[in-house]
Amino acid sequence: MTGTTERLRRLAYGIWSIVGFGVLLAALIWVASQVKIIWLPLAFAGGLVILLNPIVKALNRVAIPRVIAALFAFVVLGAFVTAIGFLIVPTIQTQSAEFGERLPEIYDETIQFLQETGDDLGFDLGPVWTSETIQEWIQDPNNQEAIQTILGGFGSGAGRLLAGVAEVGVVVLLAPILAFYLLVDLPRTQRLAYQLTPPRLRDEVSHVSTQLSTALSSFVRGQLLVALFVGVLSSAVLFVLDVPFWLIIGMATGFLNLIPLVGPFFGAVLAASVSLLDGHLSTAIIAVVAFTIIQQLDNHVITPMVQRARVHLSPVIIVLALLMGGSLAGLLGVVIAVPTFTALRIVSGHLWRTRVLGESWAEASEAMMEFTDRPEIKRPTRRRTNADDPRLFDTGELSELSSEAPAEVVEPR
Repeated sequence: MTGTTERLRRLAYGIWSIVGFGVLLAALIWVASQVKIIWLPLAFAGGLVILLNPIVKALNRVAIPRVIAALFAFVVLGAFVTAIGFLIVPTIQTQSAEFGERLPEIYDETIQFLQETGDDLGFDLGPVWTSETIQEWIQDPNNQEAIQTILGGFGSGAGRLLAGVAEVGVVVLLAPILAFYLLVDLPRTQRLAYQLTPPRLRDEVSHVSTQLSTALSSFVRGQLLVALFVGVLSSAVLFVLDVPFWLIIGMATGFLNLIPLVGPFFGAVLAASVSLLDGHLSTAIIAVVAFTIIQQLDNHVITPMVQRARVHLSPVIIVLALLMGGSLAGLLGVVIAVPTFTALRIVSGHLWRTRVLGESWAEASEAMMEFTDRPEIKRPTRRRTNADDPRLFDTGELSELSSEAPAEVVEPR
């Protein structure tokens, strides 16, 4: 009877914890929507902190102040970005100019391909405007009023475009500044967060925050490295195949690889389409096969190598997360959707498994996360800490949990 009562108590506690967490999450989303202008710089600043913190930590270990270490990390990042810019910007400018010149030709070839495909399938597409028809319509004096109406619509769209460009400029200016101060004050912020946590929850909060920081830092660094790999390899393959606009397609593929399930698929479709419009069916087939191989290398070789910890999300959850993120926050929502769902899964999964199922911290961690560069997780222990203990597990350093065994330990309740 006592066991049944305990299970019911755990079940009720878990359900009310999830309900409370859902209400808190809804309130946070509402507040975030009211001050959404600050989230884009903060998101990019957080990405920079995750990317550069290992460099700052390594320099800080050899007695270099964090301010100097953070400045050095930004100098290294700036030099890398500048070098990449000098290498690819001239080629991108050349290919963009070529694309602008060939745009009418590409449009006519696309219309012709669609008409021929429709005829083969028995569909009549009806009268279709070619590039010459569009030029004649523009030059007709009777269409000036309609042209002015269209240009007015473009003007409003241009205003939105300028607003978007201004927002990107704000991000470019503010994100590095925010990231610099976050890097410098990170240990102090961790100590403050630890001291503000109720003493009886400090060990568990430290454990869960370590899981979060390990998974998120692994995801962000891994995605950036994989995007770089996919962009370089895709560009090289398209260059060898002599596909027009090979660098633009390759770099777009690498950038879109930051969004799960999108990058290689987009690159394959775009490369095949350009090859077909250029009249090379064999090149289109080879491009599709090459991008399929790149995707398999990404999924089974590169990603497991660069991500030290992963939280498995099914493709259905990933697609739903992308759709929800895009509807709530546009492009930013799409970019941060998977990390956000990863964090929610870690927190909710830990609460459910420890409060309802009665599992230990390590059992809950092993059920949710896969580690690729550390031995088997030991049976969890909880440190008996003082109320003013300033220690908070550092970001991404989960391995220290098992290597620093305390003298006196108690099992978590």
